[in-house]
Amino acid sequence: SASVERFDIYFVFAAVWAFGGVLSTAGGLDHRKLFSRWWKDKWPGVPFPARGEVFDFFVDERTHEFRPWSEVVPTIDFDSSSMSASAVTVPTPETVAVTFWLGQLISRSHAAMLVGMAGCGKTAIINGKLRTLGEAYASSTINVNYFTNAAHFQRILESALEKKGGKSYGPPGSKKLVYFVDDLNMAALDAYSTASNLALMRQHLGYGHVYDTAKLTQKKLVDTQYLVAMNPTAGSFVVNPRLQRLFATLAVGLPSAESLTTIYSTFLVAHVAAIVPHMVDTARKVVHAALQLHKRVASTFRKTAANFHYEFN
Repeated sequence: SASVERFDIYFVFAAVWAFGGVLSTAGGLDHRKLFSRWWKDKWPGVPFPARGEVFDFFVDERTHEFRPWSEVVPTIDFDSSSMSASAVTVPTPETVAVTFWLGQLISRSHAAMLVGMAGCGKTAIINGKLRTLGEAYASSTINVNYFTNAAHFQRILESALEKKGGKSYGPPGSKKLVYFVDDLNMAALDAYSTASNLALMRQHLGYGHVYDTAKLTQKKLVDTQYLVAMNPTAGSFVVNPRLQRLFATLAVGLPSAESLTTIYSTFLVAHVAAIVPHMVDTARKVVHAALQLHKRVASTFRKTAANFHYEFN
């Protein structure tokens, strides 16, 4: 019976993220909160803690019980004199959860997609995960823009590979290569609403090969996988469902007020502490004041058809 209970709790943990991980806030409704409420009412057999949403907890492998993500958020020491802020990812409960699932998917060579508004931290989360993969992995970043097409995309894919033998091409040595494709849906669409670079990616993911456009022979791209990020309010808004189905998709929401405070305080307090240590408390107050000001501005200057440029993130 103990084994069955353990199986149940891990199944529930996976099912919650499999079905609810793609949900976000839209039209003024927080669909994750609605899903969490529905799940707790509909499936009480494996109860979640009363406080918080179902997405706020993970299964501890030692106790086989639910624990909040907030208890395992690592702390970082940021040195403004020797470290660049762009090279540091400040962990929060939200990013720790998404990073956990990215790790599970990468270790199983499964493609993963992060979807969210501009400024929610998709790129930072993926870059942070790539920095921790270790020597067994290599990575290549592909920034998609309006002019990216299949030929350009294939050249970038192949630039990080070497010939292995026969028709096979792969990363140097015995490494595995992770392609990070940022702004996935930004390429121009043709007359048939198709982005050729995405069609090439679908072929690679679905069949494991592309074609040499000069010799018209197959090229098998081995030991490679994809992590992608896209903003559903920009570019072509959506991607071809034949490509989408090959990814495990997770929605990334805007950070909570508490998480924003943690992120900005980490950088500003470290910088101030190195110059004028007695101003550290003031630096924390500046962060709180700036976030309050941003909130007021965003709620006052709302985006309309006449003022479509009012974007605050």
